[in-house]
Amino acid sequence: MRWKTKRQRSRDNNINMQAERIHLGLGYRDVKEISHDTAMEVFEKNFHNLSQLAYSVARGRAEEFTSNLIEVVQQRTPNALETFQDPGTQAALFSAQSGYAKTGDADLGEVLIELLMTRISASVRDTSQLASAYAVTVAENLSSHHFAILTCSFILKQLSYRDVRSTDSLARQMLETIDPFVDDLNDANSVDLDYLTGLGCMIATSSTMSPGRYTGLNYPGLFTVGFSSLQKDTNRLIGTPLVRPFGPESDRYKIAALTKSELMELVDRVVMHDMRDLALQTLQDGIMHEREIERILCQEQEALAPIFARCSDLGINSYINTAIGTAIAHANMRRVHSGFDVSLTSLLSENPPR
Repeated sequence: MRWKTKRQRSRDNNINMQAERIHLGLGYRDVKEISHDTAMEVFEKNFHNLSQLAYSVARGRAEEFTSNLIEVVQQRTPNALETFQDPGTQAALFSAQSGYAKTGDADLGEVLIELLMTRISASVRDTSQLASAYAVTVAENLSSHHFAILTCSFILKQLSYRDVRSTDSLARQMLETIDPFVDDLNDANSVDLDYLTGLGCMIATSSTMSPGRYTGLNYPGLFTVGFSSLQKDTNRLIGTPLVRPFGPESDRYKIAALTKSELMELVDRVVMHDMRDLALQTLQDGIMHEREIERILCQEQEALAPIFARCSDLGINSYINTAIGTAIAHANMRRVHSGFDVSLTSLLSENPPR
């Protein structure tokens, strides 16, 4: 039985996905007992120096954490139970058990489980595996408002949405995704950003990048001012399948794609590779000012306005998540939005899928 936390999991059909249970040859009880014994052996070998009372409390919490972890593994990737014998997995497992045993915090426990799920599901020793393993050791030093800072930064700067065709659908999905973390974000203050930086979760940047700026970069064709035939180089695009008329003006056009990846697909489909660079440059050059983008989003969903303002006041716009911070934010997203299925590997890739 998972913990009962103060935050209910998302049940929005646009975000959630239903996972199928996978059946093993071994029965659930057999697998659970084998994995439980291994996990608790790791804990007991490292936690035996506590006083009798402290040990009893810590062991009870470790039992609770281990049972919840095994239940999640059994539901999602039962074959991963084999990795409990791996030294690297055991080290990460003990760090997670230890973190939860010290605090008994349910939110932390669920974040730690999600981090472990990423760690034990990864077969390659890449940045995703290493970042999630290290994040386990960092997470116990964070409170709910630290998780909220990392997650809100992640949502506004690193996340894009499928099947966005209008500003209304984008604003709605943004609000639905970020809303569960807003209360905790209100408990944060600017010194928390320095604390997260010191732990290696964030990096201060030399410039300020607002939600409007990142949204424009993600959806340049949705937030475009278009172009006219009077602009020299773009003349060559007019009359091709790569552009379409834009707005009430007869001499105004826009690229016929909302994102860069959508444009690349269009170029391939109509076999106009000689126009690719010009079309891409035109798409990027026509992005609205970031304040105008935020105004449009807040007009569609008024509740976004105080969230954008809060992020600006805290200074989040001047920070970005590191791989460690991204791993923690990814785990917190998985904890709250059960249908969030973007892999950490794709997020940390040099060329993540769009």
